[in-house]
Amino acid sequence: MDKVFVITVCRNASTLLEFTIQSVLDQTYNNLHYIIIDGGSTDGSLDIIQKYSHRLVAWVSEPDKGIYDAMNKGIKIAKQYVNSGERAWVNFMNVGDRFSDETVVSDVFHRSIANNRRVIVGHFNQCFKDRKVLKKVDDFSLIPLWMPFCHQATFVRLDNCSFDTRFKIAADYHLFYNLYFEKGTDAFLCVDRVVADFQMEGSTTFTHLRQTKKEILKIQSKHKSWFWFKECIKWILKK
Repeated sequence: MDKVFVITVCRNASTLLEFTIQSVLDQTYNNLHYIIIDGGSTDGSLDIIQKYSHRLVAWVSEPDKGIYDAMNKGIKIAKQYVNSGERAWVNFMNVGDRFSDETVVSDVFHRSIANNRRVIVGHFNQCFKDRKVLKKVDDFSLIPLWMPFCHQATFVRLDNCSFDTRFKIAADYHLFYNLYFEKGTDAFLCVDRVVADFQMEGSTTFTHLRQTKKEILKIQSKHKSWFWFKECIKWILKK
């Protein structure tokens, strides 16, 4: 049975934190391990974390250099709990987001997963105040153009997971972009399953669209394409 880590990073998000924690701890998968990385909250988040601390593999509360620095901290901790020869995966479930139901992880990992797979991706719901919109995974061949899934609905092989903290918003896309060019589409596996509910309100990606686009163009400059040139021209004209 593969080991699965779920990591939640947070800071001063006490109104949403328990919602996400319960979603993770309600999972029926027997080899799931939960880590919380708190950025030094002062709003009561620590009281919530301590309430569930007996069910966590680990948790820390200290200042960080941004969300991806916090994620890297979680990865480093997770690797301490993996034995030699053991296969492990990691999912990053942001505060306010949740698994779509309690059997998600069991349903994803009940199957035999080929060793060449590095990323497992499922569908997700975009959640607005008054509705949910189902978003299915796009073809992985589109990764050079954009990110055709969200990281909340993604499980990444732990030994392939690390974020470049030069990127403040799109480091997850940078990770998948590089994996695509290093290992091809065979490294990605799509499961026909809704994995996560992704809260759109307050999402950094959508509230900082210009910064997100700037980072994406920088990432894509590594493998320039007609699409990249077109998007750069559009970017210049909008300035």
